[in-house]
Amino acid sequence: MMTPKIYIAQDPVLEEVLDTATDRLRAEGWEVVRGPQITPGVPLRLTGEQRQALLSDVDIIVASSRSRLSEADLDASPRLRALVFPTIGVDAVDLEACAARGLIVANGATPENFLAMSEATVMLMLVLLYRLHESERLLRENAGRPQQMYARMVRGRTIGLIGSGRIGAGVIERLLAFEPAQILVHDPFLTPDTAPTGVRLVERDALLTTCDVVSLHVPLNAQTRGMIGEAELRMMKPDAVLINTSRGGLIDEDALVRVMTAGHLAGAGLDVTETEPLPADHPLRGLDRVILTPHILGHTIDLYTVMPDVLVENATRIMKGDLPTYVRNPDVVERWRQKLNDLN
Repeated sequence: MMTPKIYIAQDPVLEEVLDTATDRLRAEGWEVVRGPQITPGVPLRLTGEQRQALLSDVDIIVASSRSRLSEADLDASPRLRALVFPTIGVDAVDLEACAARGLIVANGATPENFLAMSEATVMLMLVLLYRLHESERLLRENAGRPQQMYARMVRGRTIGLIGSGRIGAGVIERLLAFEPAQILVHDPFLTPDTAPTGVRLVERDALLTTCDVVSLHVPLNAQTRGMIGEAELRMMKPDAVLINTSRGGLIDEDALVRVMTAGHLAGAGLDVTETEPLPADHPLRGLDRVILTPHILGHTIDLYTVMPDVLVENATRIMKGDLPTYVRNPDVVERWRQKLNDLN
């Protein structure tokens, strides 16, 4: 059998994970090609010259959300059989383009990945509803106790999720213990039979106008980019809070700044933004009702411990002709098996 060859993109956020996987694969006899350095905030797109030098004879491509893979990249190697992502998100590549080529896409959808994000999302809900930072500031500034309390419980409130994959399902499961009045979900891919227990499926606008908390759990694509614009923000209750732990680009950030500057919405929690890292002069930084974190909330010690293991396992299984442990596009499996037969 020919020595397996794998391209592993650079990613400053996942440097330790990717370096560890590189060392392990090389120790097992793989040829590993590393991608060019990435400028923070600028998704990497390979030039034609880089594509020829790095991808022309690889079996597997490993990338992350800080790369962008073109159809030319997918066509660069006649040996290419799969793409592997260490994370859950695979928005660096067009899944339809992969399907057309019979390419399986593996990701890192481990419990440590999606449940960490579920926990972090619930944490943001609590911090925003209880206005934790405001209470903390009272003590730090030796201010007096407020005349009127401002914290709000989850219990008895209406929580809304737009999208409900693994992370959303984990959020729902954890929220049920808080006894909300109801949990509403808008997800066109769910039916009453497939929806998580304890939720009610509704149309998006009904969710926006009704909920005390709105949390986004959808991938970023042409249909979802900018899905929460000024009109949608103004539909929300004046004292509602908005949370996005999914992908930057789902929210029109300029509209969010305008709406919140005008006093609408009690708060927002954003772990992701359109540009990452968020520019130092971005107006979101000046809003005291917004919690901003640098796409790190779900990046636990637990997750980073298992990510190299899953990456190596997925790649190894693919080279043996077995399905990876975590498959993002299972509808391609039969075409992928045919592709492997054609390659062998």
